[in-house]
Amino acid sequence: MGVDLAQLLKMVDDARDEMINLTQGLVRLETVNFGTPESGNELIAAEFLRDKLAEDGIDSEIYKSRENRGNVVASLSHGDGPSLLLMSHTDVVPVEDAGQWTHPPFGGDLAEGRIWGRGSSDMKSTVAAHAMALLILKRAGVELNGRLTFASCADEEAGGAYGFGWMAENHPDVLRADYAVNEGGGGPVRTENGIIYPISTGEKGRLEAHFKIVGRGFHASQPWRADNAIYKAEEVVRRIRTYAPEESADSELFKHLDTLAGISHPVTTENLEQTLKEVEAVNPSLSSMLRAASRMTIVASMINAGVKSNSVAENCTIVCDIRSMPWQDKAYVQRQVEGIIEGLDGVTVEVIETAISNNSPYDSPFRGYVEQATKDATGIDDLRFVPGLTVGFTDSRFVRPLGNVTYGFIPSHPNDDPAKSGAHNINESTGVDSLVAATRFTVALAWHILAKKS
Repeated sequence: MGVDLAQLLKMVDDARDEMINLTQGLVRLETVNFGTPESGNELIAAEFLRDKLAEDGIDSEIYKSRENRGNVVASLSHGDGPSLLLMSHTDVVPVEDAGQWTHPPFGGDLAEGRIWGRGSSDMKSTVAAHAMALLILKRAGVELNGRLTFASCADEEAGGAYGFGWMAENHPDVLRADYAVNEGGGGPVRTENGIIYPISTGEKGRLEAHFKIVGRGFHASQPWRADNAIYKAEEVVRRIRTYAPEESADSELFKHLDTLAGISHPVTTENLEQTLKEVEAVNPSLSSMLRAASRMTIVASMINAGVKSNSVAENCTIVCDIRSMPWQDKAYVQRQVEGIIEGLDGVTVEVIETAISNNSPYDSPFRGYVEQATKDATGIDDLRFVPGLTVGFTDSRFVRPLGNVTYGFIPSHPNDDPAKSGAHNINESTGVDSLVAATRFTVALAWHILAKKS
């Protein structure tokens, strides 16, 4: 007789040190994505994972979209039952100033019950959790009726062109599955009536706006004879900062505020801001997420001007990150940013779309599996769940068109504070308890969907 789920979860708990070591090993690999084709170097992570899985007899294949961009895929398969895809990425964002970090950004230090370093939260701990789930299932000899696929790809932080986007275009059958789970949600919301986990079924779109300001240069010793592009940019920045986006309370999240925050009245566009203040008094993190889920955001994230310190700048470029609502297409965003610079001479703007919003149904059998696996992982039976929205972009958008019902959901431990993760920030870290919970969740999810029950 084979092992049961309780035995599998104990195997996860017993492998705690191995999970920590695997995560640390991944964090120490400097797979930094600067947004250029030659950066990333995810191949070293793909080879590292291939070798780790091979120790237990799990074969992997590495698909290279470029010489140093590795996408690693491994499967456990038997029978013609359902299929589940475990999605993750191995690239990380750059470190701007390592001197501001308490622990070395690529040290993988273990301290205060957390693993510290760039990518520890986003998302090498999940890479480790998914890989460990395959190893645990393989070691236990779990007989599957279906296919479990582990795919950890490159380039998510720059849009996925060399990762899941490239894989979906060139090897779609490798990624096609009934269900898929990825980053994008899983932070617990604590209320007076218990713990609630939002399940992100979709995500906002992501675009960039490139504002180009043209002035007239001159020697810096006589600045009055120039038309300084940097000074002209000041008004552009002011308008970007004060842009008032269209607000909406249509997100499914707003229909569950009674459960999430004890807000009983209906939420409308008219009372949205007041409602957000009420939620903030109860849960500031939830209020911030709801704010992002109710409007398009635009923020100046990069600026470049001038070529030499003793010459007045002739040109200035401001790059903005934009996260659009599901119904706001590129044309809508273009109209909005053109409105920002209306009446300004020598200023143009170009919109570049990097991620198109899409979603999967909340009313799906997958939801039941996810909910039960979360209860198994946490040991809490009275958890509640609501639909959510990923306010950033993820690689999930590449596999939904393949027919995969895809949720952004990696549950953190109920006692962990997601605000401590610091993803994309200094002192990024992941809680070891959350690493274990994510692995337990993944094992339980695969068990419920794929394991043959005696």
